[in-house]
Order: sequence, then C-alpha cells, then structure tokens
Amino acid sequence: MKKNLTVLFTEFDETVSIQLDDSQSPKTVKAILENLPVEVNIHKWGQELYTDNTQIAIQEENARAEVNLLDVAYWPEGGALCLFYGPTPINKDGDKIFPYSPVNVVGRILFDGNNIIDRVKDTTKVVIKQQEQ
Repeated sequence: MKKNLTVLFTEFDETVSIQLDDSQSPKTVKAILENLPVEVNIHKWGQELYTDNTQIAIQEENARAEVNLLDVAYWPEGGALCLFYGPTPINKDGDKIFPYSPVNVVGRILFDGNNIIDRVKDTTKVVIKQQEQ
C-alpha cells in the first residue's frame, strides 16, 4: 500500500510531497497514518531533516543502519520522522547515508520543486498530513 503525504513548512507556506510505502515496515506505516496529522518542529543534521519526538510510538521494524538518498524513515530511538536528502555528519563514505541509529524506512521524498529542504532552519514548524486528492 502506498499513501502520499504532504509536509507543510509553515514558515514558508510551502510543501514537500512524500510517499509512504508499507513494503518494508508495515506496522510503522500504519502507526504513522493513525497519528496524522503530525505537528512538530523539524531539525537539520547534515542533510537529514528530523522531527521533534512525535506521538508515534513503535519499536524497530526491519530497521536499517544505512539508508538511500530521499528515503523517509521513522527513528524509534527519537520517536521522530526523518527525511534523508544527503550525507549526515557521521558519514565516512560520501556515497552512503547513515542515520544516527537504525531507522524503519517507510517511504520516499517525491518532490521538492522549490528546494525548500535546503532552506529549512532548525526548529521550523511542520505539519505532516495526508495529501488532499
């Protein structure tokens, strides 16, 4: 099952589209969908955006210590959603992307036509919700 979500960056009134895909972490995707909308601050760590702790609470599910470019994941240790758009500070190899600790991959970033991700500052408020049809 695939489900499109919108990440609204309220400071800019701009959005990024992401697509959840339950093929890798079905319980995690279900928990995310059951807790929408999510309204939190977002932070930047290298080229990763991660949210404050959310109301989503789920353990590791097929957790990965390495992710792909544009992956969206849930970070069980921090109770946060993460968007990976490049290397993090702990990367030793420029071709690989490593989260702080293992994450449950739940989808992909689909579109950021305005390069909003590059302009985000720490503690920018976001609203993550199902995409309107």
